[in-house]
Amino acid sequence: MVLTFFSYTLISNPKITSVIYLTSTLIVIIYSILKKEINMLHISSFISLIYAVEYTSIGYYEEFLTSFISDSFVVSIFYYLYQIAFSLIGIVLFIFRVQVSRVISKSKHIKLTPFDNLLPWIYMYNFIAVTIHSFDYYLDEIHQVKTLSFFYIYYEEILYLGMSMIITILVSMVIYHEKEKIQNNPIEN
Repeated sequence: MVLTFFSYTLISNPKITSVIYLTSTLIVIIYSILKKEINMLHISSFISLIYAVEYTSIGYYEEFLTSFISDSFVVSIFYYLYQIAFSLIGIVLFIFRVQVSRVISKSKHIKLTPFDNLLPWIYMYNFIAVTIHSFDYYLDEIHQVKTLSFFYIYYEEILYLGMSMIITILVSMVIYHEKEKIQNNPIEN
C-alpha cells in the first residue's frame, strides 16, 4: 500500500494515476475471470465501474453545470456533491455487495469474503475526505477561514491514499485466493 501511495503521489498527475488505478483493477478482473473467482470478479468490477463512471463523467457534469450556473462557487459545491454521491454509492454497494452480486449472477459460489467488510470503510474514508474538503472550500471561499487548509493542500494525496487502500485490498484478494487454493489442494509428495 505504501508503494502504491507513493507512486500515486510522486506521479501527481490525475490522468496517469487514473490509468494506473484502472489498469490495476483490470488486471484483477482478468485474473478473476481466468481463475473463475466470481466474488473477486464482482468486487473488482464494481470498483472499476464506480471509478470509471465517476472519472469519465465528472468533466461532462462540470461542463453541464457551468453552462447553467455562472457562479464558480456554486459549481464547485455541486462538483463536490457529485464526488460525495459516488462515495455514497460505493458505501451502499459494498455493504450489500453479496446481495447485488446474487441479483446480477445466479452463481452458487457468491459469498461474503473477508474483504467485503473493509471496502465500505474505504469508501467511507473517501466520503469523509471529500465532505471535509468541501466544507473547507466553503469556509475559505465565503468566510476566508483557513482552519482546514490541510485538506485543501493535501486533497489529492488524501484521495490517493484511499485509492492505494483499494488496490492493496485487490492485491490481498489475489494473494488470499492463491493461498486458499494451495491449502485446499496440497501437492502430494
